[in-house]
Amino acid sequence: METIKDRLAHILRAKNLTASQFAEMMEIQPSNVSHLLNGRNNPSLDFLIKLKEIFPEYSFDWIILGKKPITINDPSPVEHVEEENIVEFEDLDQNINENTVINNNITVNQPNVGVKKMIVVYDDNTFEVITPR
Repeated sequence: METIKDRLAHILRAKNLTASQFAEMMEIQPSNVSHLLNGRNNPSLDFLIKLKEIFPEYSFDWIILGKKPITINDPSPVEHVEEENIVEFEDLDQNINENTVINNNITVNQPNVGVKKMIVVYDDNTFEVITPR
């Protein structure tokens, strides 16, 4: 599993920066960068805010949580969903239950069919994958 130290190392590699150059940009001691990259210390909130200010192209969700997309310019993985397969909430029948399958704007009741996951796409092109417990 990728950790925040791995994501910091990714940024340094992507920007072709040494730990010393990165420390200078962040206005911190090089030893602090070393501790972060080795996993000895976790970054402070102030460090993360400064990191986002210096590298605004990186998604805050990715920096902190590892959620993709990595940069705010990366296309969302759900971007490839064909428009006719998207069902608007206002188009849904009020009587839909957990055994209803929605396919190409047609609802069909199928017993013993559960929801595997839902993808919610927001106006700002961020998204959330919801899986039942």
